[in-house]
Amino acid sequence: MAGDPTPLWERGKEMKTQVFPDQFTSWFGVPLATGGEAAALVFPRIEAGAVPAVEETGRVLGRADFMSGATEDRYPDVFALLGVDGGGTSAAREAVAQRLAKLPHHSVVLGHDVAANADFLAKATGLTV
Repeated sequence: MAGDPTPLWERGKEMKTQVFPDQFTSWFGVPLATGGEAAALVFPRIEAGAVPAVEETGRVLGRADFMSGATEDRYPDVFALLGVDGGGTSAAREAVAQRLAKLPHHSVVLGHDVAANADFLAKATGLTV
């Protein structure tokens, strides 16, 4: 939020933030979309000091790519009161996976240089930034 993209580290691990959809507008000035169209799947791996590149080994969509489970991701259902599955039904997830499987897939490694990552991803996916 201070405009400094330098990663923060604690005990040898890069610290992450969890940003919820309602925070995108106030934090980043990005309006929320009500819809969209997928053009490609990008499976990124982040490595400090890496030069952005396409990885040799490809990856496909799997069960772990869907947010599903007994509770929603924000707060653990300690008392088992929520009983929700935010990922829809198994049939719905399978239908989505089949449609997404038809799109181009890109497994990539990215570094911490935001501008270099953006340029690389635009070229790799054929999209403009």
